[in-house]
Amino acid sequence: MTNAILYLFEREEIPPDLVRHIGLCTLDSYDRNGHCGMCGTTGAAIRYFGTWLNELRFAGLLPADSLYLEKEEVWFGPGSRLSEALRAGAAIVLHVFHDVGHYILVTEERGDSILAFDPYYRGNEVRREGVLPVFDHPFSHNIILPRDVLNDTCRDFYSMGETETREALVIRREAVENLYFI
Repeated sequence: MTNAILYLFEREEIPPDLVRHIGLCTLDSYDRNGHCGMCGTTGAAIRYFGTWLNELRFAGLLPADSLYLEKEEVWFGPGSRLSEALRAGAAIVLHVFHDVGHYILVTEERGDSILAFDPYYRGNEVRREGVLPVFDHPFSHNIILPRDVLNDTCRDFYSMGETETREALVIRREAVENLYFI
C-alpha cells in the first residue's frame, strides 16, 4: 500500500495519518502461534484500506480513488478493467502467489508485459521463465512479468491463481477539482 501511495503522490501530499493507517491496518494476518502481522495482509484489509482511501478523498485530504475488484474481474488483456486502469494512470495492488499469497504493485502494461514492483524482490531470485529483473527504475518497477504468467490459473510464482482467489485494489489519483469538501 505504501508503495502505491508513493508511486501516485508526492511526499508533501501524503497525510501522515495515511502512513500510520497503513501500518495499523494492513498486517492483519495471524501465524500458527497466534501472532498478528506475521503472515501478511488479508483480502479484508485490502478492501478496507480502499474504502478508507475513498474516505480521505471525501474529507478533502487526498485526491485518491480506489476500486476493489475480485474473481472474474481480475485479469489483464484487451478489454479488462485492470488494463484500462493502467492506461488511465492507476496503480494496482495485486494478489499473486509465491510460495504463499503475496501482494505486488502493478504500475504499467506495455504490450504483453506487465511492469510491477515486488517489495520482496531482491533481483537475483527469478523463479519463473519470462520474469525479468529491472534495476534502474526503483520508484516504478523492479520486475517485468509476461501477461500470461499473471493470468495463469496455477499457483506458481507471480500467477494470480484460480478465479476464486483473485483480487486487486485499483488506486487512482483524482484531479483536485473532483474533491468533495465537507
